Amino acid sequence: MARKINIRTYFSALRHFKNYYSTIIFRIKLTLNNISYGKNVRAYNGIPKLYIHPNSLSVNLGDNVRIRNYWNTGWYAHSFIKVQENASLTIGNNVGINSSMIIATHKISIGNHVFIGGGTKIYDTNFHNLNWEARRDAKTSSISNTSPVTIEDDVFIGTDCIIGKGVTIGARSIIAAGSVVVKSIPSDCIAGGNPAKVIKNLINN
Repeated sequence: MARKINIRTYFSALRHFKNYYSTIIFRIKLTLNNISYGKNVRAYNGIPKLYIHPNSLSVNLGDNVRIRNYWNTGWYAHSFIKVQENASLTIGNNVGINSSMIIATHKISIGNHVFIGGGTKIYDTNFHNLNWEARRDAKTSSISNTSPVTIEDDVFIGTDCIIGKGVTIGARSIIAAGSVVVKSIPSDCIAGGNPAKVIKNLINN
């Protein structure tokens, strides 16, 4: 008598195989791009997109970095990491990134135990010149200001946030979903809005 196939078990096995395959290919891509990475780096639900300039300064991923793609928390996009010429990116240990975009043209540092929600974008540049006359000229339009971004340990960033250039988010702080962070946020607080401001201090709460 033929054995019935448990559909739930079948799809669970398929998902595990996809994640295993995604992780292997992602690690190969990291190696080919001369990216230093630690133990147990994993990719889920697809392979993150990478663009690492051959003359980037350094790109380092710590232990237990987990990068998810596509359907988690309702986002339908690959995670995307881009590091330009003379730029650096550091991602610490035990970091979770979900369908997010990180573009480093100067320097981005992400600490340990950081969680980044789906659809979040982290930039250290304006991308375009802020002078209207310069923007009219193709040669100077893309000349933009850059400034390092630092996300300290244990920060939680909600879905669909934008983290702009020159920002430091202090340790253990929470950024509410949909926030636009253009100024630094202190440690141990909840911040949100556009532009993001401190809503509540977490010390003694």
